Parts: sequence; structure tokens; C-alpha cells
Amino acid sequence: MKKNRYEIIWPFYKDYEFLNKSINDINAQTFLPFKIIFIDDGNQDPKLRANIRNKLNKKIILDFVSNNVNLGPEKSLEIAFKKINSKFFYIKATDDRIYKNFFKENIKILVKNIHSPFVFSNIIIKNLINKHKYLIKFSFLRNGYYNKNYVENVFREHQFKIYHNTVVINSKIFLKDNIFKRKYGYRCDMLNLQYLASKYGFTYLNKNLSEFIVRKNQWGKVRSDAYLINEMKNLKKNKKSFYNFFINCNLHYDLSVFSIPKLIFLGFKEIISFKWFFRSIKFLVWKKIRFLINPKLLNFLFKVFN
Repeated sequence: MKKNRYEIIWPFYKDYEFLNKSINDINAQTFLPFKIIFIDDGNQDPKLRANIRNKLNKKIILDFVSNNVNLGPEKSLEIAFKKINSKFFYIKATDDRIYKNFFKENIKILVKNIHSPFVFSNIIIKNLINKHKYLIKFSFLRNGYYNKNYVENVFREHQFKIYHNTVVINSKIFLKDNIFKRKYGYRCDMLNLQYLASKYGFTYLNKNLSEFIVRKNQWGKVRSDAYLINEMKNLKKNKKSFYNFFINCNLHYDLSVFSIPKLIFLGFKEIISFKWFFRSIKFLVWKKIRFLINPKLLNFLFKVFN
């Protein structure tokens, strides 16, 4: 599988609690990465590089990049993207877990669907606060590639998000065209997956291969309506065709219904619709109750919502 080699991009800032587990997950892969592009994002730790090199499988090249100050994950990733030199890549969050067949399974299906910008799989959420695991399966999808027209129908009919920890990316397509840039804001990772899907489609793999960790002080944050409205302004100005896709598919359901007066005042009447209204309410309910119910009921609830 040498011609199908992949790289892992790993931005790191003071998340030492999960560092060794992450290295162990990588070393345990049945298909090892060609290289790890490790971004030391201003940790000021003189032993960090040596520690990682000593613990990492010797077959894996370590490309260690040091930022003098903490630039944040988005800017660090922009630096790393310029160093990609393999057919596929994966962005590693230190606290997320990947199972031993993660890359073997994902790359095998991507090779069969070479026109796809990325592959994603089912979501397993491990909540370290309440000590439960939650499985979310995309029952409305089947294994394989969906072209951009079908993807648009999927987004129109179903309310869901693709979690980045499940995604392996086609480097050639990504490097040619992406919006994973700080100029598109803190949610540029999620927006970029939707952008690529809108132009090139996506591939889905119906397997459980990784875990997304929920804990205190994690990277992901709920953004305010003010932030999300500015995000819409930015997309409308810089990526008008994607903005239209985003709104037509009602992917802006993170915006709460309480933002309606401000949207009208700012001239964003076009993003207000009955479908968006109900999706926004469903999303609010989902966020409030998803970790309060029995984990066995969560996947059923997800089906009901979708």
C-alpha cells in the first residue's frame, strides 16, 4: 500500500494528559502512516520532540514544527497543509481515539472512490464527564460514494454533522480547493467538509472506527448567534455559491430562532425559512438532552430527528 501512503497532521498545545494514548493509537495501526507532521504550537517544552520521537514507531517519519508562540489550531493547520506530501491525510486531535483498523479501512474505500474528497464513518462520543459512550449511526446512508447532487439531497433531507475525527482526506482534491483557513473562522474545519461535499461529493463508511472525546475545556465551543451571523456574512462575501448551497440546505441551524429580529434588521431574510426554524429548535433540544438520556436511546433519538 506504499502508493496509498498517508500522513497525520497533529496540532498540539499542552494536552499532555492524552499524549501517550494518542501515540499508542498511531503505533497500533495495522497500516502505519508514512509521516506525522507534528505542530508544537508554542508549548515551550524542550523535551517534547525527543519524547515523541522515542515513543513513536521508528518506521514513521516525524516532521516536527515549532511555533514560537501559540497560534491556535486553525493557523497551525494552515502551516501543516503546506507540508503534505502523501496521497491522503488525517487531522489528529490529541484527545480523540482511533481504532487499530482506522486507516486501513478508510483508505481502502477511498482508493475505490478516488474522486471523493474524503471519507467519514459513524460517530462514537465518549463523554468523560458522565463516563458514558454514545453511538450515532447514519442510518440514512449506505457504504460508498455520493456525488455532489446526491449530497445536496442528503443535506436537504437530513440534519447531521460530519465529525472531523472520523474523516480521512484526499490530499490532491483538498490542496487544490479548500476553505480550511482561519479567514473563515473557528468552524472552518466543519465548513470545509461541507464545502468539499458540495463540490465533489463524499464517501461514507458504515463502521465504528474512532471516538470523539467530550470533556471540560476542549477545543470545540458553542458559538454565539452574533458569531454565526458574521460567519454567514463572510461566506456570502467570499464564497457566494457555497453560501447559497449552505442556506438552501438549511445547514445554518446552529443559529437560534432568537436571532430572527437581528437577521431581518441586517438584511438576511433569505436565510429564514420554516425548515431552518424547525431544524434550529431540534438542534437546541438535541444539544440540551443528548447527554442526559440513556446512551442506548441516543441513536434512536438521532433517527427520529433525521
